Amino acid sequence: MKRTVIVVLTVVALAIGTWIGWPREGGPAADPTAEVNPGAAAPGSQDDFDNPVGTSDDTDDAAATEAVDGDPAAGDPAVEVTAEPEFDETAPTEPVEATWNDTVRQAARDAAAATISAFAATDQAEDAWWDGLKPLLTPQAQPVYQDVDPRLVPVADVTGDPEVTDETSTLLAEVAVPTDIGPYTVLLTRADGGAPWLAEQIRPPEGS
Repeated sequence: MKRTVIVVLTVVALAIGTWIGWPREGGPAADPTAEVNPGAAAPGSQDDFDNPVGTSDDTDDAAATEAVDGDPAAGDPAVEVTAEPEFDETAPTEPVEATWNDTVRQAARDAAAATISAFAATDQAEDAWWDGLKPLLTPQAQPVYQDVDPRLVPVADVTGDPEVTDETSTLLAEVAVPTDIGPYTVLLTRADGGAPWLAEQIRPPEGS
């Protein structure tokens, strides 16, 4: 009796093993000769660090292309500028000593005459009048005369040659300019001996 039970159990075990190992319909047959590599990971799995799902090698190629083109990629350090700036070696680096001579006096007379001529050009529109006067004034004087209404300027013309009346300082000068309503006095200043004369004040004749 025991022998019969053992035989029956053996047959049942063989039948079950054969059924389990039989290829399923619609599925690939198992290759019993295939080498099992326990260390290999399926593509796209969490262990596939070199090429995870949703990424590709195209990203690396794009970053390499940006680096080749000269544009830094995101996260790269800023491009270092190695070229040295250019300097104008002909420009003076120190103030030019200011002195008085005939050339300096003539420059002062010309600057004063130009200032009064522009100040007296009241036949122009207000913007044009200011555009002609502004470059002849110092930065400090410009806000003072910017709001002047040219219609209220009484002088109309320069009638004679300007004359330097005070040259005590080499950086300041007073010049009297004859006009149709009397002599205007122009206070001029310059930054150093190489700078142009600019008007700081325009004083009308006394009693006008």
